[in-house]
Amino acid sequence: MVDLVGTWRLKSAYFVAQGTGDRLDWLGAEPFGYAVFEPGDRLIVIITSSAHTRAASATDMAALHKSMVAYTGRWSIDGEKLITQVDGAWDPSWVGTEQVRHCACDGRTLSTRTAPFDHPSFPGQEVIGYLDWEKET
Repeated sequence: MVDLVGTWRLKSAYFVAQGTGDRLDWLGAEPFGYAVFEPGDRLIVIITSSAHTRAASATDMAALHKSMVAYTGRWSIDGEKLITQVDGAWDPSWVGTEQVRHCACDGRTLSTRTAPFDHPSFPGQEVIGYLDWEKET
């Protein structure tokens, strides 16, 4: 595995439904996001939809919360797995969890995917999330 230390900019983020192969670009065509891998094994991630707009109501704020991901924790590599011990997150249910991503990296591009999981956009189906990152520094 290539050294991940540095700043990575999100290039794409989408889900694929396992039962049908349907694809959902859940953050739009041009998502915004960064992952910062610090040398001391701290990972900080923020990802938002490309369609984020200023909230005008509590309902708008709830919608914004659903179109983002933000978390931090200690990261490690085990073979082709990137493992993060989450100690802070936009969603409190992530705190204390172990987030595992299968990954491949050529030094400039980091491709990650989740294990299959349930997602509300695909009722009754499991999805796999795919994220591609480009190294900035």
